[in-house]
Amino acid sequence: MNTGAPSASSNHRVPVRWPFRLLAAVVVVAGIVATIGLVLSDWHQGAVTMRWQFLASLPGVAWFVRLCWYAAIRGRSSGQEWWPFASQRVFICYVIVWSLAMYA
Repeated sequence: MNTGAPSASSNHRVPVRWPFRLLAAVVVVAGIVATIGLVLSDWHQGAVTMRWQFLASLPGVAWFVRLCWYAAIRGRSSGQEWWPFASQRVFICYVIVWSLAMYA
């Protein structure tokens, strides 16, 4: 009995329109520039707190840049939406712990 609704196991990827593809390209460039800038800043100044904040933020930045990369280049969301995380639950736990660690 097929109801026509996509199943949870199907790999349904949403197309992205051109204005959002351009915005995603800007986010990719900004994310790469910010990461390189933080690495260079940390290398020259050697601030310990900034180093830990950067390392804690790196998986989230990698996730966001990869998500935008697929939207900008391919025009669709990626098949593995939660990379570099194992699942959506791991991602949510990371966001909660990261938020508490950065702002507590």
